[in-house]
Amino acid sequence: MVPPFAERLTRFSLELGRLDQALRHGSAVPAVLFRQRLDAIQRHSAVDGWLIDPWYLVAELHGLVPKVVGQDGYERGTAVDAASHAFTLWRCYARPDAMQTSAITEAEAFLNDQSSGWGPILDAGIAFHRWLQAGQPRAPFCAALSRYWHSHDILRTPLILTGIEALAPGTPWEIEPWLCWWLNALLAEARDAHDLLRQLERARTQALEKCGAQRRHSRAPQAVNVLAIQPLVSASMLADRLGMSMKSALQLLSAFQDRGIVVEVTHRTAHRLFGLAGMGALRDVVKPPTRPIPGRKRGRPRKDHLFTTQAIPEEEITQLPPSTRLAPVQFDYEDLAAAMNQADEAMLRSSRLIARLKGQKAS
Repeated sequence: MVPPFAERLTRFSLELGRLDQALRHGSAVPAVLFRQRLDAIQRHSAVDGWLIDPWYLVAELHGLVPKVVGQDGYERGTAVDAASHAFTLWRCYARPDAMQTSAITEAEAFLNDQSSGWGPILDAGIAFHRWLQAGQPRAPFCAALSRYWHSHDILRTPLILTGIEALAPGTPWEIEPWLCWWLNALLAEARDAHDLLRQLERARTQALEKCGAQRRHSRAPQAVNVLAIQPLVSASMLADRLGMSMKSALQLLSAFQDRGIVVEVTHRTAHRLFGLAGMGALRDVVKPPTRPIPGRKRGRPRKDHLFTTQAIPEEEITQLPPSTRLAPVQFDYEDLAAAMNQADEAMLRSSRLIARLKGQKAS
């Protein structure tokens, strides 16, 4: 009897072969690894209950200040918590700390010891099911699974294929139907990675076409190749890669920006970062730097100053409630003064009585 997951295993194996072959001959593999890792983190966070914007994470990783997300403190706090969760997953996949490294090593040992005789792919799925059934965390095993594909020559490029969407609510937990769901999720991830590779290769080809005719010694095609490999490039980085001056690299990037080949994502005039046109979503996430108003001096301006009156739109001024000043409250202290006088007289009478008694004792 043919197992129910046999057909899905065959389709996933064929897709893995096509993907591995395409990555071997692709020229944008580093960019694919970068973008595919973001997609994996987004899927993993969604299963964990966090909706994240991967470009928010990219901005944080490159030292850029993202825009504040949310209308109130609760929404902004939720966005910060989601970004923290995404960063933890990124550390686990890309640069694990000592604690994460220990957990990943333990998951790798468990993964390699669980051999069920069904081949490396199904053995990994069965081990994943047993690992989760034992109450172990997901992230270390997913990171170990990415290394597993590479170490067993299933995929020579270290992509993050985990099938994490098989852990979404509503998935059956019996081993055979769960393996079917897991293989379907892996197949979808492999196809998405293949589509991403084609998309980045197409962006590189279109960028080369937009360069137009160049001189024989022009560095423009090489610059496009660097941009296709590196997600974000500065003028100093490009100058170092191509062996050219900083000024020439900046002029080349400015020409690319005018032709729509690259976008500048930092909103700055210095220390800028550039990426191919597909990185435009990152520019929308990054918060522009605060710039002073031209002509304004230091310090707080007066209420009737030109900059203050122009800074607030007229419709907002009309919506402001009129200022109300409370009238000072008058207090009557006559009763308090009378009580204090009575207390003083009582204390005076007591001191006189004590002095009289002391005189009688002395006589």
